[in-house]
Amino acid sequence: MRFQILASGSKGNMTYIESKDTHIILDAGLSFKEIDARGGIDYNSIDAILLTHSHSDHTSALIRLVKKTNATLYTNKIAVEELIKKGFNFKGINIQYLENNKKYKIKDISFFTLELSHDVGNCNGFIFASFGETLAYVTDTGLVPLIYMDLLSRVDTLIIEANHDIEMLNESDRPWPLKQRILSFKGHLSNITCGEVVNKLLENKKIGQIVLAHLSEECNDERLAIDTVMSLIEGDYLPKFYIANQWKSLPLMDVKIGENNEN
Repeated sequence: MRFQILASGSKGNMTYIESKDTHIILDAGLSFKEIDARGGIDYNSIDAILLTHSHSDHTSALIRLVKKTNATLYTNKIAVEELIKKGFNFKGINIQYLENNKKYKIKDISFFTLELSHDVGNCNGFIFASFGETLAYVTDTGLVPLIYMDLLSRVDTLIIEANHDIEMLNESDRPWPLKQRILSFKGHLSNITCGEVVNKLLENKKIGQIVLAHLSEECNDERLAIDTVMSLIEGDYLPKFYIANQWKSLPLMDVKIGENNEN
C-alpha cells in the first residue's frame, strides 16, 4: 500500500491512497488545477472518495471530483446533511454512508472509522489496511480518544495533526473566540498534545513513520512542530518523521518501510 499527501492545511486537504487493486482519495479540498500541478491523479482509476468531515478545506472540490471520477463517495450521513444545507447537490452520486467504529472494505483495502472530536456534526479518522500493511489518518480533532490508542500504536504509518504552537496561537491577532475554538477539545491538536500522544503510541515500537499534518501557516512552524513532538518522546525508539505541506505534495510513499532510522 502507498500514499501521497497532496495538500494538508486550512486552505485545502487531499490524500491519495493505493494498493494493488484499489485507488482512494481522502478528502477533496483541491481544484483539478492544483491536483495536476502537484503530480496529478489518474481520475479514471479512482474507486472511492472518502470524506473526513464537512468543512470547506476538505470539501471545496467534492462534487466536481466525484463526478469526474464517477467514484463512490464514502462519508457519514451527518456530513452529507451539513453539506446539503450549504447548497451541495448530491443528485446522481453514489453514496455509501459510514458509521463510527465500524470496518468497511473497498476491493483489497479495508478501513476502520474513528470518531474524532471536532466542531462539526461528525468527524472521522481512518485506519486503512491491505495485505498486512496499515495506515492511520487522524486530523481535525481536539483530542485522540483513549479507546483508539492501542489500535493506533500498531500501525505502520501514522498521519497525525500537529496544528499549532500554543504560544504562537495566543500571541496571534486571531479573534479570541477562534483561539478558544482551536484550543478546545473540538478544535485541533497542538504540537504539545500531538507529542504527548505520539510518545504514548511509540511504546509499542511498531510505527515506522509519522507524518505531522494540518500545520497552521500562521501559528506554527515546521521545525518547531518536529522539535516539540520529538522533545516529548521519552524512549529511544524513533520512527521516521515527515511534514505534510499546504502548498506542495509529499512524494508517493510506501506505508510500510524497512529498518527505521533515527532523525
